[in-house]
Amino acid sequence: MLDIKTGEKIEALYKMFQIKGGKRIEKFQTTDMKRALNFHKWYVNRYKEGLLMEIFPQKKVYDWKEKKVEYTFE
Repeated sequence: MLDIKTGEKIEALYKMFQIKGGKRIEKFQTTDMKRALNFHKWYVNRYKEGLLMEIFPQKKVYDWKEKKVEYTFE
């Protein structure tokens, strides 16, 4: 995934989920887009229903007390 502001390539977390009875049921998560699409294709062929996808970009968090950088998906 490309960051719009900087143009650099960043990681992203792809989550596939289903909403059933007002509840959110998470089915699959990965950082590889191709793998997420292949899982969705398999799921649709097997269960004849689709899933929703959320994309969470990787964020850089700097801890100034510890002087270290952590990467999280939010």
